[in-house]
Amino acid sequence: MENKIRLSHSYSSIKQYENCPYRYYHQRVAKTVVDKPNDASMHGERVHKFLEDRIKEKVDLPVEVQHLEPIIQSLENVSRSGDLFAELEFTLTQDLKPTTWFAPDAWLRSKLDVYVSRKPVAMVVDWKTGKRRPDFMQLELFALQVFAHYPEVNTVTSSFIWTRDNAMDRETYSRADAPVLWDKMLTKINRIEQSLEHDNWPAKPSGLCGWCPCKNFCEYAR
Repeated sequence: MENKIRLSHSYSSIKQYENCPYRYYHQRVAKTVVDKPNDASMHGERVHKFLEDRIKEKVDLPVEVQHLEPIIQSLENVSRSGDLFAELEFTLTQDLKPTTWFAPDAWLRSKLDVYVSRKPVAMVVDWKTGKRRPDFMQLELFALQVFAHYPEVNTVTSSFIWTRDNAMDRETYSRADAPVLWDKMLTKINRIEQSLEHDNWPAKPSGLCGWCPCKNFCEYAR
């Protein structure tokens, strides 16, 4: 019987599959487990909300994140000759055409914490509230989303800002980089689609097993 399940993708889902296909299956396909909120995730949500409100509504930052005010002021200064957005949603179809977040053909989603448009250049910022472990695949995906949505943009600078360390990791991409970056990204997504087609979701034990929502029934987490 033909498999009728249709997957959609994001940086977090691709990363979850790479960490452990078994967890990916139970969390995103079978949906037999969910992540439970913890102190780290709640802290991240709180900080992101503070920063979103500061950019969108000009709400003063609380003491907890006051040290990030100079960064936001810098982003505001840069955007004076363009536009500044917070929590901007970018979605592509399987044909890599722009669509909306909840559209039936939504296939690849990204939420940009900060987007600065100064065509033909753009900036993307992602707030990171955990330990400094940059994964440049996410920055590449942000750049690809911008190139797909805005044909007039030729250069994208994507950055992680680590709120705990007040540090930054940054890469700049040109439109000429897009074919190679798409080849890498689509190869990763194709592995997930192949797992779905063949119903093959092997467990991948690691140091993350102790925090996995599958640990009560996965043999590797016991």
